[in-house]
Amino acid sequence: MAGGYLIAASVYVAAMSLWFAAGHGHWSAGEAMLPRINDVVVFTFFAVCGGSVGSFLNVVVWRMPQGLGVNGHSYCPRCHHRLRARDNVPVFGWLWLRGRCRDCRLPISSRYPIVEAAVAITFALVGTLELYGWNLPYRPYPFYGALAMPVVSPESIVVVGYHLVGLAIAWAMGLIRYDGHSMPARLVAFASVWLIGGMMLIPSLAVVPWQLTMPEDWIDAMWVHSSVGWSERGREHFRDASVFVDVLVRIATALVAAGFFARVLARSFCPRADLKSDPLGSQTRRMLDLVVMISVVAVIIGWQSVSGVLLLASLLAVIVRRWFGPERTDVMGRFALMMPIALATQILFWRPLMETRWWPSAPSLESASSRGVLLGFAIATLLIPLWLRENLWLRENPQDRVERPEPDESGQEIESEPAATRPDQVD
Repeated sequence: MAGGYLIAASVYVAAMSLWFAAGHGHWSAGEAMLPRINDVVVFTFFAVCGGSVGSFLNVVVWRMPQGLGVNGHSYCPRCHHRLRARDNVPVFGWLWLRGRCRDCRLPISSRYPIVEAAVAITFALVGTLELYGWNLPYRPYPFYGALAMPVVSPESIVVVGYHLVGLAIAWAMGLIRYDGHSMPARLVAFASVWLIGGMMLIPSLAVVPWQLTMPEDWIDAMWVHSSVGWSERGREHFRDASVFVDVLVRIATALVAAGFFARVLARSFCPRADLKSDPLGSQTRRMLDLVVMISVVAVIIGWQSVSGVLLLASLLAVIVRRWFGPERTDVMGRFALMMPIALATQILFWRPLMETRWWPSAPSLESASSRGVLLGFAIATLLIPLWLRENLWLRENPQDRVERPEPDESGQEIESEPAATRPDQVD
């Protein structure tokens, strides 16, 4: 696999260098090669980080719903042998072991390397595009094409880190809900501190305003503050209470939108949810989990684009039903698993989507989504129950299925056992 990646990277560098140099007298293929090598280095860096985060998320998803700590070394709960360092390499560790524990030789689910690879890919794409300044709106960046280079600055690093951790939170919540567990309070608390607290500390992390029209001096005020206020102009904006009022409203509108859309989607996933008459019921817990998952999306991208992400996630949930059918998870679990993919898609194409007039978004410098587009997408979310509805099993048995069978190496389902009998995941 490593050899294949090196070959693909070499082909990319050579092909892109020749393509950029063709028909241009300003640079040769050799001169265009160095920037493209930077592309590979940056992409590889974020992919390695994403694989490590995905490995850790497998631990979080398995241990946290059981109230277990996520610290400490990984071990096989069947034979209780500690995993070696070489077995902890994301994806490759599972391949080297051929999907079995090195000591007891019992199978380890293929889900683990799949999660690691999925998180690695989303991290690599989002991190690379953001560091190059291609996808985020309102960012002036003069170098494109053959001269495109990553912009490494305190501002870019903070924004990239904020979005990548937000994606990791979305992945963790989606996988936990896929397994049929309720959201752990520790994970919700961490998400609140990181997403809301981070935006309050550095308002430029909001990226887009909450208004439907571009406010005057909004970009200037927000992005001067992104330098954490060290300059005199930045300190003036730091003392300007209006910046923090805008951020508070930005967060409040995101949370209100999350509550609204969760109530809409409750018709699909938890039709008997009732905060008044049954606040502790399983259906109500499912709706609260839905509020939390949508809140993560809304805080990161703003309330305007939430309906687009939800519609994309619902359509993906229908498409993947063949591979994630009722025998593996319920409909809400499928939808939750598609949420981080839809969120990553929104972040990856944030600027191009804003520049169109058919996608719900915050106002761009040139134009803004019409109120009709925002209203149309919001109304379309009302139709999601037509193609995405919880199965009859949950309607007749409102208790969530906490444990689901996992496939062994042959693809056959094995009976779920207590934590001490299931293979742990490397972290």
